[in-house]
Amino acid sequence: MSPVVSLNHVTFIRSKKVILEDISLCINRGEHWAIVGQNGSGKTSLVSIINGYHRPSRGEAFVLGKKFGTTDLRELRRHIGVCSSEIRDMIHNQDSVKDIILSGRFASIGLYESPDAEDHQRASELMDFFGLSKMSDRAFDTLSNGEQQKTILARALIPEPALLVLDEPGAGLDLRSREELLNAVRRMCTMPGGPTLIFVTHHIEEIMPVITHALALRNGRVVAQGRKEDVLESGILTRTFDVPIELYEKGGRLWPVVSDSNSPGL
Repeated sequence: MSPVVSLNHVTFIRSKKVILEDISLCINRGEHWAIVGQNGSGKTSLVSIINGYHRPSRGEAFVLGKKFGTTDLRELRRHIGVCSSEIRDMIHNQDSVKDIILSGRFASIGLYESPDAEDHQRASELMDFFGLSKMSDRAFDTLSNGEQQKTILARALIPEPALLVLDEPGAGLDLRSREELLNAVRRMCTMPGGPTLIFVTHHIEEIMPVITHALALRNGRVVAQGRKEDVLESGILTRTFDVPIELYEKGGRLWPVVSDSNSPGL
């Protein structure tokens, strides 16, 4: 069985600036990956390539067995669920929760096609799963940040994607809303037949026990990648974030603390 994602020596150049350099990555089915790094480290550009929104300047990219350059990326994107601030910002504020979720079936912003009975059933199941059933007819701009984020996540899941990419899903959420969202993601990852997850964050404490692997980026290059326990350790994270980091484990999650506030890196 082919990997879900395979990047071979990928470099991405934009406006003559190297954003990503010589990235190789293999994500197999049954694995869930975290991608960590500072703002500007290249995380979003990397997932934009994986999502099929950009093509590598050099190197090869295969996603769900399809090689970039020889496949219809629009069709490929129908099999990838995406939850990101970019998607959230494009949503029409007056669209209802249910219509937004249904639009994910067609990978569109706004519902312009006619969902069938199966689509409506799937949307209802997802609203139940995320606790959105009572607000199915409410407009997007009347929801809390946490409810909006759950709506975008349900939208990403309605086509039953083989790959789900969450790009900073906790951004802008208060503590309670963030933990509710992470709990929903955890439950989703443990469901039979669920998608392979790529979870992008610069908050190490958001990385749940269901994550199996991690990739650390700095300045567009890989610092380390592999099993989560090998990558998410003090030395590697100190190099990744350019501050001295100590890690504490609680509840299966790692909590970073900057160990020296007088460090020159701060």
